[in-house]
Amino acid sequence: MSHSHLGAKYLLTQIETDRSLRTNRDKRPEWLNALIEEAAGSFEPLVGVARVGYECLPNEGGWEVSLYLGTVEMVGGKSDGQTRRPDFRSDLKRVLEQFARIDELEWTVLPNGPDNGDVAQQSTIVVEGLVGSSRVRLQVRSSAPETIGPGLREFADGRIEPV
Repeated sequence: MSHSHLGAKYLLTQIETDRSLRTNRDKRPEWLNALIEEAAGSFEPLVGVARVGYECLPNEGGWEVSLYLGTVEMVGGKSDGQTRRPDFRSDLKRVLEQFARIDELEWTVLPNGPDNGDVAQQSTIVVEGLVGSSRVRLQVRSSAPETIGPGLREFADGRIEPV
């Protein structure tokens, strides 16, 4: 008699446990999730589709949020394995309207990249202030951090899938 159902029951239990742990790990307040969603909605790729990525961490007395469009990894064809950074625009007015008070508004451009001439150009807009009564430092980045993998995969047949 096979006991394969025991493995399936274990996996289902593990999935439920993992799901509850993920839920418990998400300690972001609902207003912060709404801010991230609204700021992510301000991104508009100029060609094709793109996926917004973000990092969100508590900091001294508030939150630090960084948003960017993930790279697109090409799969198959002559461009297999290459990545591209999507061109986009961001509706900054929409982002700024989420703040009750703005204490800092800064734009930093590193035309030769953050470290040297071999790294892609980086541009970051920083908005710091209050969202409701909470302190937030929001960064809108021109590209994903180098340590972040692609956000989408584009196949030679035109299919696109999230990573």
